[in-house]
Amino acid sequence: MSDITLSAGVRSNLLSLQGTASLLDRTQERLSTGKKVNGPLDDAAAFFTARGLSGRANDLSSIMQGMQNGMKTIDAASKGLSSITTTMENLVGTVRQALGDPGGVSRESTAFTIGNDDYANNDITVDGETFSLGALNFQTDGLGSNAERANAFVNTINTNADARAAGVSAKINPDNADEVILVNESGQDVSFVGDGDAAWGTTDVDLDAPETDDMSDTRRSLMNNFNDLRNELNQLSQDSGYNGNNLLQSDVLEVVFNELTGDQRTSFTVNTRQADGTAFGDVEADRLGAIEADADMFGSSARLEERLQALQNGIGELRSLSAQMGTAQTIIENREGFTKEMVNTLQAGSDGLTLADMNEEAANNLAMQTRQQLGQSALSLAIQNDQSVLQLLR
Repeated sequence: MSDITLSAGVRSNLLSLQGTASLLDRTQERLSTGKKVNGPLDDAAAFFTARGLSGRANDLSSIMQGMQNGMKTIDAASKGLSSITTTMENLVGTVRQALGDPGGVSRESTAFTIGNDDYANNDITVDGETFSLGALNFQTDGLGSNAERANAFVNTINTNADARAAGVSAKINPDNADEVILVNESGQDVSFVGDGDAAWGTTDVDLDAPETDDMSDTRRSLMNNFNDLRNELNQLSQDSGYNGNNLLQSDVLEVVFNELTGDQRTSFTVNTRQADGTAFGDVEADRLGAIEADADMFGSSARLEERLQALQNGIGELRSLSAQMGTAQTIIENREGFTKEMVNTLQAGSDGLTLADMNEEAANNLAMQTRQQLGQSALSLAIQNDQSVLQLLR
């Protein structure tokens, strides 16, 4: 069967109508998808560039979730440090209360007199640690009476920083001004050794640790409170994790900042560090100076003073760790804000290449519909011309 032949006018109008229908379909697709580039055939360069930009934006959006988790982990550690600091302050208060109570324990030596001589080597040993009182030149200095030598000896010990820090002191015998009594408040065994085989005119003086049963009930109660607070501190540290990561228990957190790998990868590592940059280790009571309290510690004011200093140093370390967490959180928050802006920039670039102008496409749709109607009318008129020839044949 031979092909159907259309007149030139009909074929011209038909082609125009088909073109209009194609443009109308494209306009309606843009209106439905909101994009002017829906595939490589629309604009290959714009399509693949936009897809690359959108892909990176999606990658960075996923990385932002890791940043948010990182900030939550740091926030949990910061809250833990805040509670631990409060606990440490309570520990300090407990020690101060104990120091304010006169119910400590001590042991005193038998009263003795100081011989009229010069003593070159004079040592005190507390719990195995020895320090020197230096030379005691009683004869050279012309201290002829027992009372003069007793006063000089008491002054020497009581002004010695090492002796006072250790809880060792001396006093004049209240019943005899010529005699000296050595006092052990250290909670440890103490040995006083003078020049040669004699201790300042008498035999060496050894004082055992004080009897802790003599400690007051107040100090015993405060000792128990101290240990309760100490245990709570350790539990706070153990419970300060988030999503399986606890920065107060030596864990290390790496927060990734970009989508690249290898040397091009950027990240920030968060962990607790000492002033020299080395790892701090677990944030626990012993590490902060809150060692377990016993009767020897709370029975000795000297040991309590030593513990008080250690606790205050521990609070200083906690404040340093809190500052580290604050710095880490600031860095990650800034990076999250930067990444969010970067995602918006990438998405805007992608949209600029592919999104359609809806106002323009709506106007195009209306124009195409009008053109289609006009084309249909023109095609009808062309066909009517062919029908006029048919009328002549009739």
